[in-house]
Amino acid sequence: MSLARHYDATLYTVSIVPEEICDDLQPPDPFHFWHSAEKKMAELTTSEQLQGIKHQELVSEGVVAEVLLQLIRKLDIDLVVLGTHGRGGIKKLVLGSVAEEIVNRASCAVLTIGPHSCQRAELELHRVLYATDLLPGSARALKCALWFAEHGHAHLTLLHVLKMPTDVPLEYPEREREIAMKSLEQLLPPKATHSVETDCLVEIGAPAVHILRVADEQGADLIVMGPHHTSHPEVSAHLPWVTLHQVLCHARCPVVTARN
Repeated sequence: MSLARHYDATLYTVSIVPEEICDDLQPPDPFHFWHSAEKKMAELTTSEQLQGIKHQELVSEGVVAEVLLQLIRKLDIDLVVLGTHGRGGIKKLVLGSVAEEIVNRASCAVLTIGPHSCQRAELELHRVLYATDLLPGSARALKCALWFAEHGHAHLTLLHVLKMPTDVPLEYPEREREIAMKSLEQLLPPKATHSVETDCLVEIGAPAVHILRVADEQGADLIVMGPHHTSHPEVSAHLPWVTLHQVLCHARCPVVTARN
C-alpha cells in the first residue's frame, strides 16, 4: 500500500486457493477455503487503509506459482510483493517455497517480506544494500538498487562475498579482494556517483552469512540481489542451503530480487 500510494500505482491483491485443497472431498465443504478467501477479499475492498489507492482484489484457484506468473504477464506487473514463512530443513525440502519459485521465474522485480523483517507502516529508505556475485546476471538488480537508492535519497552499499577455499596461500585472498573491489567500483555508472552516495565492500566467507551481517551492521532498510540463473526453479525452491533462501528467511528488512 505504501509503494502503491507513493507511485500512484494500481494495487492488485491476489489470493490463490491451491487446487489440491478444492479437490479434497474430506472437509464438509470442499470449497470452504474459496468462500473464506472471497469473504476476506470483500472486506478488503471496503478497507479504509486502501482509500486513495487504485486497487483490485482477485481470487483464483490453481498451482500458486503458475497462477501468479500468469497474472504477472497478463496485468503487466512492475513489482510483486509477497511474504515468506521462512520454512527450512525437511519442510523446505518437501514443501518448497512459493516465494522462491516466483523470485526465480518472475519477469519483474519481487519484494519479499520475511518472518524476521521489521514491520513498518511505510517503506522508508535510508540505506540500501546491493549484494552481487559480479556475474552478468546481476546487472538488472544493480539498476533496481540504484533506482531505489536514488528515489529514496538513500546510501547504497555494493557488497561482494568471495567464497575462498582454505588451502590457498595467505596472500591469495587479499589479491582476490583487490580485484573484486575494482570490479565493484567499475559496476557503477559515472553519473550514479553524483546522484547517489555509495561505498563498496568485499568480504570473504559464506555469502548469506556476510550479506545478513552487513545488512544488520549497517541497519539496511532494503537488500537488493539478483538470483542465480537456474534451469530448474521448481527444484531450487526446495533447497534450504542456497544463498537466496538463507537471505530471504533471515533478513531483518525487505529483500528485492530482480532477474535479468
